[in-house]
Amino acid sequence: MTSSFLLVEDGAPSFSERLEDAYTHCESIARAASSSFFRSFRHLPDPKRKAVNALYAFCRRVDDIVDGDWLPSEDLSHLDSITSERLAELLESRETNPVYSDNEHHDRLRALMMFRSRLDDIEQGVTMSDSIFIALADTLQRYPIEIGHLRELINGMEDDLFETNYARFEDLRRYCYRVASTVGLCLIEIYGYSDPNARRHAVEMGLFLQLVNVLRDIQEDLQRNRIYLPTEELAKFGLSHADLADPTLANRPAWQNFMRHYFDHVVTNRNNALGLLPLLDKDARRSPRLMCTAYNAILKEAIRRNGDVLSRRLTLNFYRKMQVALSTLFTPSLD
Repeated sequence: MTSSFLLVEDGAPSFSERLEDAYTHCESIARAASSSFFRSFRHLPDPKRKAVNALYAFCRRVDDIVDGDWLPSEDLSHLDSITSERLAELLESRETNPVYSDNEHHDRLRALMMFRSRLDDIEQGVTMSDSIFIALADTLQRYPIEIGHLRELINGMEDDLFETNYARFEDLRRYCYRVASTVGLCLIEIYGYSDPNARRHAVEMGLFLQLVNVLRDIQEDLQRNRIYLPTEELAKFGLSHADLADPTLANRPAWQNFMRHYFDHVVTNRNNALGLLPLLDKDARRSPRLMCTAYNAILKEAIRRNGDVLSRRLTLNFYRKMQVALSTLFTPSLD
């Protein structure tokens, strides 16, 4: 892939200046998210940190589009036709309905189509003008990231435009792979590794983090009419999605037993994910280790509550966050 950035008029910013501004913009998006992801990025060497921020900014905006928290300000009417075609494809392949009104659904899907189009442009060496894609194009030049993983991420985000209907854990894992493991497969190309088994562990890492996210965000997702818990798995314990509206559900043995079943799945993915850390370049291990430690603390909090993730959101208080941060300084263990 070649870059077609050139100096233009006298006084216009050079490519290097525009690129630096683009990376700074991506960092501001990551910082504004105030997430544990951004806090972990600061431990990376500068080139890797910039690349990870560019990747994060892309992923953040895709997620914001689907949730309705951000839409591109530019005129996207030229994408109306292919957006309608994509909507027809999605409706034909699904048994569930869109979760937004027709106009809202169209606007979100059209914005995702714009992001798909930008990926095509990067692949074809077209000059980028949007800061996120200037930085992302440079990152894709510097690191052997498969652009197909980013397209698959968008596929996963399109799932969230429709009512969820996962029957088994295998179905939920397929969704988690799309929205999280794909990102992990991109990140390890920035982190660096030599053992190809790293890719398998990166997939497991994505599953682990996203399955914890399902628990952490369960209340917020319910308000958005999104239920990720598999219906057939719930039914094994005599539960259904309708039971999630029961304010006493967290105290019912059936729910507690289901949650133990869920925890078993998450712990298996976590244990498989940990194999990634020693396979990464030494200068990049601390960042994912911090993420693992933080998410493991959230998982332990859910277990400590005996599966009560419904009455209040899974969060860590300041003291616990300090414990998590300090633990990463002295030990890689998450046991």
